[in-house]
Amino acid sequence: MKNLLILFLFGSLLLIGCQSEQKHTSTAKNNAKNVVAASVATSNPAPAAAPAPVATAPEVDMEDMATDKEGSDEAPALPENIETAAKSVKNTMNKSDLAPEVKMKKDQLEKDIMVKKENMEAKMVAEKEKMAKEAADMKAEKMKMAEEKATEIKAAAEQKMDDTKKSIKGNIGGVKDNMEKTVTETVKVAAFSHQIFDELLRKHVSSTGKVNYAGFKQDHAKLKSYLTQLEGQKVESGWSNDKKLAYWINAYNAYTVDMIVRNYPIKSITDLEGGKPWDKKFINLNGKTLSLNNIENDIIRPTFKDARIHFAVNCAAKSCPPLMNKAWTEQNLQSELDKRTKSFVNNTSYNTITDGSAKISKIFEWYGEDFGNLNDYLAKYSKTKVDGSTKISYNEYDWSLNQ
Repeated sequence: MKNLLILFLFGSLLLIGCQSEQKHTSTAKNNAKNVVAASVATSNPAPAAAPAPVATAPEVDMEDMATDKEGSDEAPALPENIETAAKSVKNTMNKSDLAPEVKMKKDQLEKDIMVKKENMEAKMVAEKEKMAKEAADMKAEKMKMAEEKATEIKAAAEQKMDDTKKSIKGNIGGVKDNMEKTVTETVKVAAFSHQIFDELLRKHVSSTGKVNYAGFKQDHAKLKSYLTQLEGQKVESGWSNDKKLAYWINAYNAYTVDMIVRNYPIKSITDLEGGKPWDKKFINLNGKTLSLNNIENDIIRPTFKDARIHFAVNCAAKSCPPLMNKAWTEQNLQSELDKRTKSFVNNTSYNTITDGSAKISKIFEWYGEDFGNLNDYLAKYSKTKVDGSTKISYNEYDWSLNQ
């Protein structure tokens, strides 16, 4: 009875297996049936002789079966020949029935894998190309930035170099100018003399004091070089009074000639600066800007207190004491002052002195305080006797040019 039950269960399992595997071929089903039949035949062999009368099978007690079933936790063991048959069926199914499907699945799987591999490789190639492009773009951008930065740095460096060159050039120029100025001033100081003016006076002024202003105009550059020397040479405190006075007398006369030459031809010095050329400040000497009046009335007269200077300074007019045709120096100052004062007082072109009267230059009137007692002063230098009874009168002043 148990064998029948086992066969029933086995058959049920085979049926369930067949239903779940709908793709099995009919050959597999027939093989399974043959195996089952063989198994049944083996487990119930037919008698060699004619079968004896079969006794009536006793009734099966279902409760006993249930009790047997409930009393055991394990399924009843299959006979060895049944296991062998199952294995055979399984092996047969694996080798014959399942091989095409597995191969198909394997081929499909390999195909899918191949497709995925190709897709992945394509993606990797695309990603690699993308990364390469991004890297190239980044490199190009970096190169561009580097070039721009290099250009900027180069421009800044060139600008800085230009600025440095300009600064250096300016400094060199400044140093050069200062050196040239220092050298020039040193040369001026070292070589300062009234030699240039002396040469010009001897060349363009007669012994009677007539001035060739046209000649001075031709030698104006030389005259200006002398004025430059004067401007570069300050009056030293260690100089003697004669040297100082010679400096200021030559300066007055040279700048007067320069004023005429710069405006020549003219008829009178009074034609310049509204009739007051002596008040014009155009002379740069001893650290100051001066006028001709400053030199005569603020420096020479109050400093040296010598009335003879009025016959040394020249105002470019005919009635003015004649311009000496040589420069004043420390060595000739005293002798020439005496000589020229005496010459002017006794020159009838400027003064007429007779017994009892003296008609003299306006200079004696304008600067009377410098001469003190005029009669005594005239008596000192006049060849004609002058005393306290001599009557003094003054000539009209001729402002026409002393040429």
